[in-house]
Amino acid sequence: MANIRPLAPELALVAREQLNEVDNDVVCKIEAMRTWLNEEEYIQARTDDQFLAAFLRFCHWDLEEAKKRILFYYTYKTKERELLKSRFVDDKLFELARSGIFTSLPNPIGPGGPRIHFTRMGHIEPSKHSVSDIFRFHAFRAEIEINTDDNWNIAGVVEIIDFTKIPYSLLLQFDAGMFKRMNAFLEHGIPANLVATHIVHASRETQFVLGLVKGVMKQKELLHIHPNLESLQKAIGKEYLPAEMGGENGSLANGPSWYEEQLNSFSAYFREDEKYVVDEKLRAASVKEQEKLPPLVGGAGNEGSFRRLNFD
Repeated sequence: MANIRPLAPELALVAREQLNEVDNDVVCKIEAMRTWLNEEEYIQARTDDQFLAAFLRFCHWDLEEAKKRILFYYTYKTKERELLKSRFVDDKLFELARSGIFTSLPNPIGPGGPRIHFTRMGHIEPSKHSVSDIFRFHAFRAEIEINTDDNWNIAGVVEIIDFTKIPYSLLLQFDAGMFKRMNAFLEHGIPANLVATHIVHASRETQFVLGLVKGVMKQKELLHIHPNLESLQKAIGKEYLPAEMGGENGSLANGPSWYEEQLNSFSAYFREDEKYVVDEKLRAASVKEQEKLPPLVGGAGNEGSFRRLNFD
């Protein structure tokens, strides 16, 4: 039996019907993934059941697709040190956790539905927080969610972003190239689907910048800009919004203490994470060796021979 959390019945149904999760296949697919990771010298990765199950679930239990995604995940974390900086939980992350910018609402959209993240842009202080700092917090939060949140992994996530009183100087930091680099990790590495992004209280200047963001998004239909709170309530369901927006789904005031607790509990995990990398020299050597081998029966490509990924 795989050492993974049992799912709520509604979420287990989603996993079966939408992600092709078959109980009898779970153990052998996880073991096959772990065997591949252990055999490939160029990648050092986590191999516990829950972590591997997250990537397999996202890829509908397609082993080859899960290999590609976890390889991209670790390749990105190895190469993008400028954006991710240290993998340690540091004062900057705790500062962001305490800022009130972020909240993960307690109830997903139905028992088998997506998790809801809430971001208050007006709480960002550009003198303290850069766009890359915000992205780094997202990356650390995602790592925690891989290990803790089955709704996020199986049903996806809905992002609600309140642009009330957003500092104009933050908008000036927008750079399309940097956004594409950041978005690559969320789109090709993190094992969770973005179901939708809902924007509320955006000024005309902000909507202009959001138009630029939408221009570089592959799934433009996922971005929804609401003219007022009533429109957001109708789209999400009033009961799934926080109390501050007329809903019944917890309070935004709970976000800081919850995130601080999560970062503290995962601090040792993140210290250990520094050793999980992709060695490009060993990877290139592995590809050359694989290319010398004859094709597998049926003409399939050689397992493990992934070429360098393009973050754009």
